[in-house]
Amino acid sequence: MDSDVPSMGFFHGLMLEAKKEISQRFDNDESCFKEVWDIIDTRWDNKLKTPLHLAGYYLNPYYYYPNKSKIVKDGSFAAGVISCITKMVAGDEETQDKIIEELDMYQNQQGSFGSEIATRQRKNKNFNPAKWWLHHGTSTPNLRKLAARILSLTCSSSACERNWSVFEQVHTKKRNRLLHERMRDLVFVKFNSKLRNKREKKHRDPLEKEVDDVVADDDNEFITGITPLPSEMEQQQCAQESQKHTPQQAQPQAKRKRSVHPKKRKVRSLQSLMRNGLVEPEAPSSDSEDCADGTLMQTTDSDKSLSPYVSESD
Repeated sequence: MDSDVPSMGFFHGLMLEAKKEISQRFDNDESCFKEVWDIIDTRWDNKLKTPLHLAGYYLNPYYYYPNKSKIVKDGSFAAGVISCITKMVAGDEETQDKIIEELDMYQNQQGSFGSEIATRQRKNKNFNPAKWWLHHGTSTPNLRKLAARILSLTCSSSACERNWSVFEQVHTKKRNRLLHERMRDLVFVKFNSKLRNKREKKHRDPLEKEVDDVVADDDNEFITGITPLPSEMEQQQCAQESQKHTPQQAQPQAKRKRSVHPKKRKVRSLQSLMRNGLVEPEAPSSDSEDCADGTLMQTTDSDKSLSPYVSESD
């Protein structure tokens, strides 16, 4: 089904053959395969018995002529064909009446439908029913056109795959406790919202890019010449930014007074000069006196009678 091959004319017939094969696998014991048939019929009746599926089975000569009595007895197939005629040829009542008249020629194998080559080709299961109608439906031009349109349709499972992807988006690891009904409703809303957006953009050119009309912009100060007033939020932001960028006034720092310590000089005494030794500098005491030329004079208790100390420069 999920291919480019036209399969609308074979779908209904293949479903019937699948049910028949299931019953044969269980030796036609209805108690064994009835539950499986009920599952198939539930899905089939809700989704796969549309007028297009019924009309495709009716207009396919491979299934119609061998099962003609069953198809005629079951009026749902004829009703499906009439429904397709009403919708696909809407508003043209004359053409609709011609198509219904031409259906009798198809049912009775009259005209080009009864030729030997048409009978031989319709018995091949691998033939294309749409091409068969184009070749052998010349006696019914209106019905031929309608049948070719229906039998050329393809079936695809892309809609189911898109639905599965939506389920994956809704049912995540964090939302894995959703009930079945709620999850189904969420998927229904999300998927149909995408279909609605697609339908709204159906008549829009996909290559056309939506660009705003600059000339029609009333707020553009370059066109109107009117400078818009800033809003309150913008004014507050500007005030905050200005406060951040303004340099703070440097506060005058009090100058700290440095304590002036007298420099310690290396001095030599007369005794040290005689001994060729250096004397470590000592802190000035109360007995120290300053000379007029700035040299430090120091006397000791042990030898006050000696000459005063002289500096190294002396």
